[in-house]
Amino acid sequence: MSEIIKILSWNVEHFKSEKKAKQVAEIIRSYNPDIFGLYEVEHARVYRFMLEYFPKHAVFITEGQQTQEILVACSNRFEGIKFNQKKEFNSGNLSLRPGAFLTFRYPGYEMYAFLFLHTDSGTTAVDFGNRTEMFDHTFNLKRQLDKIGGKATNFFALGDFNTMGLKYPKQSKTYQIAKTTTELDYINFESKRKGDGKYNDAIPDLRLLTKPEGTHFSKSIGISDLDHILCSSHLKFKIQKNFATSIKSEIRLDGWRRYAGDQENLEMFAEEVSDHCLLYCELKVS
Repeated sequence: MSEIIKILSWNVEHFKSEKKAKQVAEIIRSYNPDIFGLYEVEHARVYRFMLEYFPKHAVFITEGQQTQEILVACSNRFEGIKFNQKKEFNSGNLSLRPGAFLTFRYPGYEMYAFLFLHTDSGTTAVDFGNRTEMFDHTFNLKRQLDKIGGKATNFFALGDFNTMGLKYPKQSKTYQIAKTTTELDYINFESKRKGDGKYNDAIPDLRLLTKPEGTHFSKSIGISDLDHILCSSHLKFKIQKNFATSIKSEIRLDGWRRYAGDQENLEMFAEEVSDHCLLYCELKVS
């Protein structure tokens, strides 16, 4: 029988108040995750609150000139827990978030590597280029880990990828947004393309976990698909049920999704807690 690692990822928009922290923490605790990452943490007191609220977890947070941090927590039952920042992911812009990189060993099994990302959220050509650079850094990190270990790494990249798409080159000075799939197709293609020789033509061999489409809600724009979990292709997951759909997938979406069909409460949750979905999955360790 396989062991399970419970994984949770959530952009908890402008996360800076203790009042909101308790509500968020209760939702997270209902899933009893082994690992979770939170994005847009904007005050040190949120870190202190989460540290006290999850005493059986090691809790880490990024630091730097950026106003929004990434908070990561990992169960203390794991071995060799290490955390560090990958500053190359801010693409030379000190106001952007670094990558939050966590590694550990599941007792009796292998090492696992998690890269928590909150990419550039802009809609200009420069912002689109920054996101592409961040995705390329992700693929190269996976190649490096595979080369060091001599085999396919148990690797995750997860978070708010901001895959909103961009029509590029633009035909005018106005923002012309294309379908989300333009950036998702890039991720799917590049994650399986051979390297350029720098890493012995290694293939990152990553895939996006399946989920219902639509992780972000906006009154003005509607529903878009910004948040994802990308992982090594050989990893296996338990299938999850989702709100308001009979479709089962590897990821369960929570948050405003639980209010599908109840527009008033959906908008209230999106405004007061987060307009991004919580992403949850269960990895089979065998």
